[in-house]
Amino acid sequence: SRDRSMPRELITIQIGQCGNQIGCRFWDLALREHAQHSKGHVFDESLSSFFRHVDARTGADIPYTDDVPISSLKARAVLVDMEQGVLNEVSKSSLGELFDTRQFLSDVSGSGNNWAHGHEVYGPQYQEALLDMIRHPVEQCDSLQSFFFMHSLGGGTGSGLGTYILRLLQDTYPEVYRFCTVVFPSADDDVITSPYNSVLALRELCEHADCVLPVDNQALIDMCAKARNPKNAAALKSDITSTDGTSSSASLIS
Repeated sequence: SRDRSMPRELITIQIGQCGNQIGCRFWDLALREHAQHSKGHVFDESLSSFFRHVDARTGADIPYTDDVPISSLKARAVLVDMEQGVLNEVSKSSLGELFDTRQFLSDVSGSGNNWAHGHEVYGPQYQEALLDMIRHPVEQCDSLQSFFFMHSLGGGTGSGLGTYILRLLQDTYPEVYRFCTVVFPSADDDVITSPYNSVLALRELCEHADCVLPVDNQALIDMCAKARNPKNAAALKSDITSTDGTSSSASLIS
């Protein structure tokens, strides 16, 4: 049994094209990691932090008990983008059944790589819809620990609307931690406004985030290039192999 008073669940908020694409890889890897290390196909405490356990036939939540066989999973996630393309791809992908499409928020015109448009236009426009959308997964938690953001700083939606949501959640749920994984643009980014978007977003992160986990986009590009090179793939696998001799990400490197 577990102590239900201990903060446990995390709600992931993926914003913009970059945030949603990285988010999908996150969910895929989380499932692979659990399958590799769990003792059987069971719903345990580690899964309950990120997923709801639901009845595959009715969609109703199954009350948590230790180590019961998995029926069906729903991610504790809200997906936001001001263009529909990426969210449509997510819903049609192999991971699509993980997400409740009622937790999707999209527009059609995008933010035009403009922090101000995401923060000052889309933020106020969708504020009530966002609060209502986030309230549902919050109410489905026993003891919510944190909101886990994934977004970039170079574009308009991730930087502008992302930091608007961050401030909104600080005001609405001040006792819940806010962790942000943010992707910084490369020095040679072809979006001319990305330095301005990043500076404006950084100010909001400093004000409203409890923890920021920065990721350098150029470092990601270099890692992908290394992984695609057959001569380097084996070395990269070795670099990320765990001490027991198994590679948690080996299936993603091919």
